[in-house]
Amino acid sequence: MKGWSKAVGAGLGYVVGGPIGAVLGYMAGHKLAPKIQAAEGHLLIANILGFTTILLKVKTPPSSEECKETVGFISRLFQFDTEDEQTAAQLLDRLLAVDLDIAAMAKSFKRHSDAVMRERLLEILATLCLLIHGTLKGRQLASLTRIAEALSLSQLQWQAIKSRYQAASPALDTACCYALLELYPNSSENQVRTAYRTLVKKYHPDLVPQLDHAAQQRHVEKMTLINAAYETIRVERGIK
Repeated sequence: MKGWSKAVGAGLGYVVGGPIGAVLGYMAGHKLAPKIQAAEGHLLIANILGFTTILLKVKTPPSSEECKETVGFISRLFQFDTEDEQTAAQLLDRLLAVDLDIAAMAKSFKRHSDAVMRERLLEILATLCLLIHGTLKGRQLASLTRIAEALSLSQLQWQAIKSRYQAASPALDTACCYALLELYPNSSENQVRTAYRTLVKKYHPDLVPQLDHAAQQRHVEKMTLINAAYETIRVERGIK
């Protein structure tokens, strides 16, 4: 989504307003105009950044590596250019210092989105939760449940998403799978295989026996996510 950073002030201020709008106004150097319409992509990105800070702050404070992973994932998912990615990183950093109101953000977002878009937001946030925390339970699950309720997803809708993402092998959104493998949907089959092998070498716990138990467990969780993403892409594209 090239040029996102040039329109993000209007998009984020329009969708969320309040403290997030103030952050954007400060960064953009001008007063946000709430009457400016934001494109659908800007709506989704704005809310992903806002709600993601809530997930990141479940663990206080989030590490620089977690923030970097988060921005990298969002950047690949929406195909940011370098300027966009830098803007997203700066926004995430500033938004982490702001106390965000889930109910207020959700109320604003619901006015400018449909049920499909709201489910899309929850699926991306669930994927980010697995990427950041390695699991969908405890305080992470509680935060996502609060967001789902605030967005007026039915219990059936939220239960369906939750069961998919809590499975031993999570059933992930395809676009998210490419982002998790540090790829784009137009990547070649050879690039998909190469990316998978590279990540296996980096995260397979058997290849890093020197790590302590906590670090080993984190690698196990990473490999579960990587394997699920690769299997989804492999099946959809018929990769042998």
